[in-house]
Amino acid sequence: MSAPRVSVVAPTFRDWHRAAALVRALLAQTITDFEILLVNNAPDDPPPADFPADPRLRMLTEGAPGSYAARNLGAQAARAPYLAFTDSDCRPDPDWLAGFLDCAQAHDGLISGRVEMFSDGRPMNRLNWAESYDYFFGINQDIYARDGVAATASLFVPRALFQAAGGFDATLMSGGDVEFCRRAAGYFAGEGPALVHCPLAVLSHPLRADLPTLLAKARRVAGGRATRDGWRALPVTLAPPLMRLRILATKPGPGGAARLRAGLLIPRIKALEMAETLGILLLGRAPTR
Repeated sequence: MSAPRVSVVAPTFRDWHRAAALVRALLAQTITDFEILLVNNAPDDPPPADFPADPRLRMLTEGAPGSYAARNLGAQAARAPYLAFTDSDCRPDPDWLAGFLDCAQAHDGLISGRVEMFSDGRPMNRLNWAESYDYFFGINQDIYARDGVAATASLFVPRALFQAAGGFDATLMSGGDVEFCRRAAGYFAGEGPALVHCPLAVLSHPLRADLPTLLAKARRVAGGRATRDGWRALPVTLAPPLMRLRILATKPGPGGAARLRAGLLIPRIKALEMAETLGILLLGRAPTR
């Protein structure tokens, strides 16, 4: 097999059904010169016998807990000059990698891709409470890009820049994508911002479908921010949710009562984030994974 132009790196943790769907979506890409490095973060849970097979797919295992440790292992094994990071529950459009490569012709730094949220179980105009909140506030790559950061659900990085920056901080259980983007910006030698947004690279991400899952994510993100930023995280956590209110007012909605439900959940999520942050900073509690 010829040398790949892109190495796709994706961690998976006890999620073989959705990881298989990710691999099938990647194998349907309109370009062919890429490799897939799927990193199993649960060594006691091997892939099923019927998992998709292809010469471009390599399966790796990382025993250290955390998706960032898994991503680092995949990046270390990569052979291509570009790394495309995603997650096992994502569904790249057929032109996802082609879109990234097109944008990379004009920018040699970090590139974020467009993430569209979808429901696995119901029409978009009938989202439940958790899905409604996640639709508006789950992943907004275009907004993140204004701050020079991106979610690893769809992040494209020159391998040389990734190596120069030292990869992800594997000690973080959440927020490692933000920390990496900020740190990698210091190693970007080009003109303009270190990170640009590429709307040509489209990928779909499932909405969190129940409140326990949504609340667990909010707690994990708040804990990751407190671990990453220390006391600097407190003003951010305690500040009024003005950005969320702006997103709620301006982002096109899926119809139905989604906007109302998302707005009504903001105080509950905000209170949970405050409790998690204060528990870590004041009580020394370990962050939730």
